[in-house]
Amino acid sequence: MNRKKITLWAVLVLAVTLVLWYLFVKPYDYKITFTSQQSPGTIYSSLIAWNHWEPKSKKAVSVISKKPFNSIVQEFKVADSVFKIEWLLTRTSDSVTKVEALLSDTEHRLAQRLTMPFKKTDFARRALLTVNNIRKGILAHEEDYRVSEVTEAVIPESHVAYIELSCKTYEKANIMIKHTIDVMDYIRNNDLELIGDPFLEIVHWDLQQDQITFHFCFPVEELEDYPQSEVVEIKTLASKKAIKTRFNGNYKISDRGWYHLIDYAETHGIKVQKLPVEIFLNDPHSGGNELEWEAQVFLPLEQ
Repeated sequence: MNRKKITLWAVLVLAVTLVLWYLFVKPYDYKITFTSQQSPGTIYSSLIAWNHWEPKSKKAVSVISKKPFNSIVQEFKVADSVFKIEWLLTRTSDSVTKVEALLSDTEHRLAQRLTMPFKKTDFARRALLTVNNIRKGILAHEEDYRVSEVTEAVIPESHVAYIELSCKTYEKANIMIKHTIDVMDYIRNNDLELIGDPFLEIVHWDLQQDQITFHFCFPVEELEDYPQSEVVEIKTLASKKAIKTRFNGNYKISDRGWYHLIDYAETHGIKVQKLPVEIFLNDPHSGGNELEWEAQVFLPLEQ
């Protein structure tokens, strides 16, 4: 077989291989990429809670699999198509995260791939519109809060009246508002002196289920004995070394400070406990510019 025929066969085999890979092996139909100045953890949290902040979608999004702060696979149904989106989050510099969306139509994959080279399908239009709406939401979210530089700090010792609560991460602010009265009634009814700002101490964080258990704490005067309660408990928190940032914004999204600290710790090789502490310096009931609300956010160092 002469060289010309060998070359022809090689080109033919390569072409067939590429076509077969495109039709049957390629793991996605479309790939959309954008960047954000937010940490991977913040973007991950926004994507996990998509149903709660992207009402325009009006779609029930199912999370098929996830690797906290790195990747998520989601599915949702539109008309006769089932969309699958695999999100990949990569920190490319100290201030930039690359977001990749890999989209597939799981119900009509072969038909989509046969059609796509010749025209933009309904799936393509819906997929691009969906991801573009999410991209706009994520980028707009950058203006909703501020986080400061990270510093070394110490979580101060305190004596607190507290109540233990559990919820999804995005529910924590509403849960705290609902139960503030439980602790404050205990403090008032027993003539205790409130001596500091309220704070939240995470005692368990299930990243896979996005579920937290936390102590909602109110610093009180130190006494030898405290009145009994069926709801409120008393404890002393020892001081702990930590890293710290300042969060400004609505306390509903103050967990952005958590992800900022976790990202910093991972980038700089600092061993931390993923059990954030937030001290709230403003009363949300007072209203005003939310970017003037401030919380000190700590992440304890590994002991």
